[in-house]
Amino acid sequence: MSGDKNTSGSVDMEHLDEIISNMIENVSDSKTQIFEIGEQSRKEYDVLVKELSSVKHDLAEVISRSDQLEKEARRSRGCLAEISRAFDHYGEQDIRTAYERANTIQIELSIVREMEKQMKARRNELERRLVQLTATIQKADNLVNQVTVVLNYLTSDLKQIGKVVASAREQRALGLKIIEALEEERKRLSREIHDGPAQTLAQVLLGLDVVERVNKKEGPKAAKQELQKYRVMVQEALGEVRRIIYDLRPMSLDDLGLVPTLEKYFHRVHDDYPNIDIKFRTVGKEKRLQSRMEAALFRLAQEAVQNACNHAKPGKIDIHLEFRDNQILIHVKDDGIGFDQSQKKEGSYGLIGMKERTELLNGKIAIHSVLDQGTSIFIRIPIQEEDERKES
Repeated sequence: MSGDKNTSGSVDMEHLDEIISNMIENVSDSKTQIFEIGEQSRKEYDVLVKELSSVKHDLAEVISRSDQLEKEARRSRGCLAEISRAFDHYGEQDIRTAYERANTIQIELSIVREMEKQMKARRNELERRLVQLTATIQKADNLVNQVTVVLNYLTSDLKQIGKVVASAREQRALGLKIIEALEEERKRLSREIHDGPAQTLAQVLLGLDVVERVNKKEGPKAAKQELQKYRVMVQEALGEVRRIIYDLRPMSLDDLGLVPTLEKYFHRVHDDYPNIDIKFRTVGKEKRLQSRMEAALFRLAQEAVQNACNHAKPGKIDIHLEFRDNQILIHVKDDGIGFDQSQKKEGSYGLIGMKERTELLNGKIAIHSVLDQGTSIFIRIPIQEEDERKES
């Protein structure tokens, strides 16, 4: 069918880029909105927890008062019964006083019982609302994580783009450009933490001294008002940290290089999983590569180890990194539960992402796993001249 587009049927790359950009932007906006829903739910949850604590405290006092009034009501009824039995022995004033006291106690008891009923209803409503908010927060967190996976997958998946790229060189260049853009975004997030939450927490630390001085000079009430400002600042900083922490980049990668950064990372993983014996070994002299290449290699090793820790239930993980003249080898082996490679696992975005990232680097990845015998991941990445860092 003929039309305005060229007869070769080639895809308008600018239009394709626009479609992909719009898709990524929409997914990113959705992630932000879900994150904001979660944060709003957390704030509401904190408010309701405080209110529930107050309601429970007041309810306990009301119940105690109700029990006391019940006892007084029984005594007053006993007094009236005694008056009825020996009516002639009591004066008119005594009888009137007894009846008025019994009536007063009964009225107060009715009021207290109504308050108890209302407070119990409010307590139950607050508890139901907290259960709902907990579920909402959990769903929001899960959705943010899932959308993050989808977003990363969208920005790094070149299968569809590869169909319209003219040559393998163009495909690799485009892939590396996407990796570079992702790493630049991680750098930006790192700067945001330094300039945002870190600065805020520093201000709060100084502000605590101010609160202490205000408490001494003006009293607890003024100190409480001053403290409220810093509470708000901490809440805002916490929200910023939760948002930023999804996409952090290791700051030491550019300064120290791949091997020291991996050593620090595996040490931190061991702290998180103390029951797993993690051994990291390197062979050959480390080469400093372009930032995007080192970042890609770090992510590959990180994903392989994190997958093993999260899913394989291993007792030991061995990581082997080898530098050769024109290639880099990564071997990650665990003694965990393994998996059946003939079965397609839904949601296995970690392995998919590793395969995609390896293909972007013109590398090869081989995964070998046997049930109850562990998993081995072999990655081979070629080093080309443009990948090597030019030292000044």
